[in-house]
Amino acid sequence: MSTKKDLLIVESPTKAHTITRLLKGKMRVLSSRGHIADLPKSRLGVDIENGFEPQYIRIRGKAPVINELKTAARQAKLIYLGTDPDREGEAIAYSVAQEIKNGAPIKRVLFYEITPKGISAAFNSPGEIDQRKVDAHRARRVLDRLVGYLVSPLLWRTVRAGKSAGRVQTVALRILVEREREIQKFVPQEYWLVRAIFHTVNQQPFEARLIKIDGADAKITSAEEMERVRAGCQAADFVVAKITIREKHKKPLPPFITATLLKEAGQVLGFNSRRTMQIAQQLFEGVELEKEAVGLITYPRTDSFRIADDIIENTRKLLAEKYGERFVPEKPRRYPDRKGTQGAHEAIRPTRIELTPEQIKKYLTPEQFKLYNLIYNRFLASQMADAIYQQTEVLLAGGKFIFRAEAIQRLFAGFEQVYGEPEKVSTLPPLHEKEPVKLIEFIPEQKWTQPPPRYTEANLIKRLEINGIGRPSTYATIVPTLLERKYVVRTQGKLVPTELGIVVYDILIPRFANIFEIGFTRQMEEQLDLIEEGAENWRSVVARFYQPFKQDLDQALAESSNIREDLARQLEEKCPKCGKPLMERWGKFGKFIACSGYPECDYVQKPESKTVAEQCPKCGKPLVERKGRFGTFIACSGYPECDYIKREPKPPPRLLDEKCPKCGKPLVERKGRFGTFIACSGYPECRYIKKVKKQKPVKKEEEK
Repeated sequence: MSTKKDLLIVESPTKAHTITRLLKGKMRVLSSRGHIADLPKSRLGVDIENGFEPQYIRIRGKAPVINELKTAARQAKLIYLGTDPDREGEAIAYSVAQEIKNGAPIKRVLFYEITPKGISAAFNSPGEIDQRKVDAHRARRVLDRLVGYLVSPLLWRTVRAGKSAGRVQTVALRILVEREREIQKFVPQEYWLVRAIFHTVNQQPFEARLIKIDGADAKITSAEEMERVRAGCQAADFVVAKITIREKHKKPLPPFITATLLKEAGQVLGFNSRRTMQIAQQLFEGVELEKEAVGLITYPRTDSFRIADDIIENTRKLLAEKYGERFVPEKPRRYPDRKGTQGAHEAIRPTRIELTPEQIKKYLTPEQFKLYNLIYNRFLASQMADAIYQQTEVLLAGGKFIFRAEAIQRLFAGFEQVYGEPEKVSTLPPLHEKEPVKLIEFIPEQKWTQPPPRYTEANLIKRLEINGIGRPSTYATIVPTLLERKYVVRTQGKLVPTELGIVVYDILIPRFANIFEIGFTRQMEEQLDLIEEGAENWRSVVARFYQPFKQDLDQALAESSNIREDLARQLEEKCPKCGKPLMERWGKFGKFIACSGYPECDYVQKPESKTVAEQCPKCGKPLVERKGRFGTFIACSGYPECDYIKREPKPPPRLLDEKCPKCGKPLVERKGRFGTFIACSGYPECRYIKKVKKQKPVKKEEEK
């Protein structure tokens, strides 16, 4: 007679593998392989008349996974759901529980780190699925679906089919477009900076900068004014007016939260937000070391700087042993959270401080090592002593002019021993107050005021976080969504709105000024937090949002034909067919140029073709890049005489976590003549193709 085992269900195969190793066979561990249910893609999927009830269906292809979970649940003594400890993880746990509720009793466990300690803590305090978290996720999902599916048709009617609006993404687009318009309106102003080389009485040179003229800040706005300053300085006798020496303490930064990790990984490592979170999730779920599998960092989706007391104490001991007592501050450092922080998780930190990056480098991919090294050193530094600098300031006075010279020296490295760039060291020759100095060289530099900079992905996420827009689980999806929709492009690391993005802004923002406003979006995030706290009902929150939104939507849809006319722009060019002015218009396939005399004149200008550096293999004429209803393609410039079209190579198949049941090799997602299918990567040696049954709609709760 077989003894029933407990069953643990997580959402990731990697996480399942790591926990299986750590539990050493004490229970069975299975993965849901992500989400098992979602709102349908082909329709709204929200029953507005029935309290905004979401209509979830099983995700296509998930039947084998669901059947495996159901079978295992019937054979289990007790079931634990160990999906990620956030709203989305709670929603996945809920949807899994709905499928297996006829099996063994179900408990919820929360893993904040995938280590023996983290797993033991989770199983020592099992709980129930948090319905309030599920409701908060449900509210976000429904709000996003209402905006996405009801506003997007307005874009289809006016600018291009297939384009869509997102509740949070459109606010991000608004920030980018408004910054772009600030840049376009900016008028540069001339100004001048003045440096000078002085000599001491011993002929020792040093540099100083002009800071005051007649007691006011030095502001020079023209070459003529600069020449007057030059003459005045060269005629003046300068002395050392004041010397100030002070100690400057530089404090370490707090450990990472999601927003600051995305910003730093972008600036230091060049990772985009999506890649950063993918790698962070890998480090959280576990890496195979020599004799064990272990999660290397705590949960990476967090907005709290909190660190557990025992971790701080262990870190202080390690720092004292490795660097000496002087590198450890007298009191442990604790960093206050910002207002509105959810605070459910600790800051992002290494799970085992003794596992240094160099020690485990051989077990990590290059990208994993870079990110772990960044997280490890930032955390270590956050518990270290201040860096201490000596700053010397010398003021030189001559007539109505005051110059300032500075020197800086580091007295103690402190946290900079492990993290951060030290300040640039500079020196000055020995100087004494009232000592005369001589101006040897006057160095003016013409400058122009600069417009505000465009946002990088990291800076945009930081702006969203400061304004309370989005949450740690959503930051990494915002910019990739804007890029995929072609509303923005990345140019030299900066995010630049495209013409399409600006048109979308011009359509949506005036007509939905409220829902795409920064303050309103922040309030909605706060409402979702209140749902999670049990202070708000999710249906009430959605209903309060929907009523004014529906009024704006109805009005916008009613005037959609006028919107298209408002977007039209008359050109100086004349129609070659009838002589009337040409118009630049937007249609369902994008922007085009046509006659203003339509429908009497049906002239449409063919889009310009961009020549590529290739010749047609069929007739020898140049190949050109053309635009068609299905996107950009390369064809012969001799069309219609030559109908050659270049066939682009198929993209490589996407590797999946799942193994082939026939040969054990990884399964891949391929594209064929009838659409996407899943097959063995060992083709043609192994010809396994996964059969996917069509799923019937079922009422399901949240999914990622």
